[in-house]
Amino acid sequence: MKAYNSTFKAPTKSMKRSAWNKQPPKKRSAGLGQRVAEAVGTAFKHLRGESSLLRSEAHRKNVAALPCAKCGIEKLSQAAHPNAFKGMGLKACDSLVFPLCSTRPGITGCHADHDQGAIYTKQERAKAEWEFADATRAELIQQNKWPREVEEAYQKAIAPLTRLVHADT
Repeated sequence: MKAYNSTFKAPTKSMKRSAWNKQPPKKRSAGLGQRVAEAVGTAFKHLRGESSLLRSEAHRKNVAALPCAKCGIEKLSQAAHPNAFKGMGLKACDSLVFPLCSTRPGITGCHADHDQGAIYTKQERAKAEWEFADATRAELIQQNKWPREVEEAYQKAIAPLTRLVHADT
């Protein structure tokens, strides 16, 4: 017969671990400002709707198949979004993308230089983005790879960029 310390007894069953059950997030009540606005009758409900921006992987692939809009190198392009109107975590409409070459060993690509502002001043970059987007549109129309929904999104998205580019005229 083995003697055991009274604080440590021989296990009779093996320990079983339970699955970790994540609790669903608690629904937060309205903040003080929202409650006051509701009490006064000036509150309005924020509706999260569909994004008005075009998102099309097929279109981005068609653009990436074109040669670089800056240096003309082929088969190394990526679909680059214009930087004129994007903010923190926001991308511009996919109808405005244009091909720029990627970084490869020993060579910084035009896409990286463009995004970092290494090629142009801010005004020159907006003008170049407008020209690149327009040239990309013309090339894809010629190849019959510019669908109607991309054209509709393009017409909406290009207007602010056009105003920015032609503000000085």
